[in-house]
Amino acid sequence: MNVLSVDKINLLLLLFAFGVSYVIPFELLLLSYAFLGPLHYLTEISWLHDRQYFTALPKDPWLLTGGSFILLFAGAAIFPSAAELVWLLLLFAFCATFVRSWAKRVIIMALGLLLLAPFLGSTASYAAAVLIPTVMHVYIFTVLFMILGALKSKSTLGYINSGLFLLGGIALLFLPQSNVQIFPDYVAAHYDFFGSIADAFGQILLLPGDVVLPAIASFLAFAYTYHYLNWFSKTSVIEWHAVTWERAAIIGLLYGISVGLYLYDYALGFIVLLSLSFLHVVLEFPLNFRSMQGIYHSVKKRR
Repeated sequence: MNVLSVDKINLLLLLFAFGVSYVIPFELLLLSYAFLGPLHYLTEISWLHDRQYFTALPKDPWLLTGGSFILLFAGAAIFPSAAELVWLLLLFAFCATFVRSWAKRVIIMALGLLLLAPFLGSTASYAAAVLIPTVMHVYIFTVLFMILGALKSKSTLGYINSGLFLLGGIALLFLPQSNVQIFPDYVAAHYDFFGSIADAFGQILLLPGDVVLPAIASFLAFAYTYHYLNWFSKTSVIEWHAVTWERAAIIGLLYGISVGLYLYDYALGFIVLLSLSFLHVVLEFPLNFRSMQGIYHSVKKRR
């Protein structure tokens, strides 16, 4: 399948995700996160593994993995809040992407923390730390990947899709909400899992949570759903599906268990899969930095 065909498919997926996100945002977010999310985590970690996670040193992915689990299970006991460790992981991921010398890494991280010191501990710092592995990951970084892909392929439709995804998310924050809920009891029982994201977004937008909740739900449903669909549509571009039968079987088994957990008890599935979700976000940080570098070099060459 050529790039133009993939871009046409992505345009249709964009329109689909936007329409459904507007009509039934709460249900779409819950379903996408439970059924598309785990398969995305597993296949992307597999793809990153084959590319050495885009890090400079072989041990870097293990350090990122350790940092993600410390954050999830012991961050509050070590740091004043988990936000500090998110920033620390982001700084280390930057070093793991571009710097091989440990001495230089220590200096860069020390300078980074020194610059962030007045900001750390603030409400804005906490809100940003919540949004980095959530909204930033599925929305901003997805836009960057799409722009980089369009630059490489010189696809006009690729640029259009990038703009539509960016503008579509913004539009959903301001459009009148449909307030349709097909399964209101199910939504009420499970949407609280995304409440911290809505609160953090509300703080950034300087709006109270009850005002932004429907709009945030539409935005998150659109961002998460298209983030997953965009990944699955690009088999011919990034070839995430090119794995051995043994690995495919393992991925299939783990995905089946993940979906089974969500079907049995959404709360249980969310808690168990949270580690995998956050791990794939952290392991993708170096790729995010590589994408920014790629966009910079591509634009620079065109001048």
